[in-house]
Amino acid sequence: MLKRITFLVILVVFAKPVYDEVSEFLDVYVPTENVTVEMAEPIKAERMSEQQPIETANQTEQIALAAKPEKVESAEQLADAFFYHFSRLDTEFTIEYRGSTAEIERLLTDATEEAAQRDTYIAGHLSNREMEYEYSKTKATIRVTQSYLTNPQQEQMVEGITASIVSTLRPEEMTDFEKVKFVNDYIVKNTEYSEESVASSHSAYAVAHEGKGVCQGYALFAQKLLQALGMESMYVVGEVYTGGHAWNLVKVEGEWYHLDTTWNDPVPDRGTGVRYDYFLLNDRDMRVDHSWEATDYPKAESSTYSYMHAVQDSYEHGEYIYFSNSEDENKLYKLNKATGKMAQVADIRALYIVGAGDWLYFSNYSKGAYLSKIRLDGTELTTLFKEEVQDLFIEGDYVYFTAESGAKKVALEAY
Repeated sequence: MLKRITFLVILVVFAKPVYDEVSEFLDVYVPTENVTVEMAEPIKAERMSEQQPIETANQTEQIALAAKPEKVESAEQLADAFFYHFSRLDTEFTIEYRGSTAEIERLLTDATEEAAQRDTYIAGHLSNREMEYEYSKTKATIRVTQSYLTNPQQEQMVEGITASIVSTLRPEEMTDFEKVKFVNDYIVKNTEYSEESVASSHSAYAVAHEGKGVCQGYALFAQKLLQALGMESMYVVGEVYTGGHAWNLVKVEGEWYHLDTTWNDPVPDRGTGVRYDYFLLNDRDMRVDHSWEATDYPKAESSTYSYMHAVQDSYEHGEYIYFSNSEDENKLYKLNKATGKMAQVADIRALYIVGAGDWLYFSNYSKGAYLSKIRLDGTELTTLFKEEVQDLFIEGDYVYFTAESGAKKVALEAY
């Protein structure tokens, strides 16, 4: 005699980020040289159209790795079957199981969990699941209705966007550190923390295509980019003070570290502003405000890159990172990427730092938060615009910024 049972599984992660506050500094008057300041026209960022799906080898290979089992007669084969359908984003499927059903509910729970953990990128996109099964002592017919935070067309777009991003790099010439920093910086600079996306804000697609999302989307797209760069990484689910949260673990030079791109993204969004407070942390430092099931993940014990946590609003040039040092009143410093050694460039408080060639442009909080420039060697400090400015970014031959009198731009120094 067959018995029929139906049960529902609901899987969703929500989280809110920490809000970033910039301290107010003393305003000091400084003369300004003659500089042409123009009102800036809005610049629109172009993203790939949803009507342009891209077939990629990576997507095909991912599906090919999940072969449909010819028979399902064990717990492992049952997990194989679930993984096959999960990897294809199948929304309705049936599995015929032949074997003992003495503990059918535990068997199904274990099989779905094992299948999901075979690829944490897939696991992160699983949503509500309804399973109905009819069974006797030696067989079961399992009918599954599975929803996802994405769909095959959106995943084709994510694969295409990922391939396009990676094509601008030479991964074989990059260190593990440089790869992780690139992923962190790219996501933070190109994403606004928001639940107001067209696609699910929890998906990698929303972050990759719309530039919007919540922690789950940040971590899943980070996972996709890290994997594309050949990095061993994991999608992590845990808790913070606001509730459920998601981030990544990534292996750098043989050691595991935590990476939380969501909490490295200032809120409100600051465009090109990037934080490194949660960049390559060990378990001890991460546990200050994050918690997770430690037995589910590898240990992260190294503090090799703890010096990065002082870096704010940075510009990379050659072997150095030029940055605002959050541990020294946001003064202007440089960091040798190879050695991790820091040195002060100038005794000035600098935020919203951007760069072009041998010049740094920034909001000088030692001089009224005015727009200023300085050479990389700390010489030729010059004030360009005498209003408090913020949100600097470079596009073409201009540095754009927001001032009290509106959005403006200044031509870059020739170099």
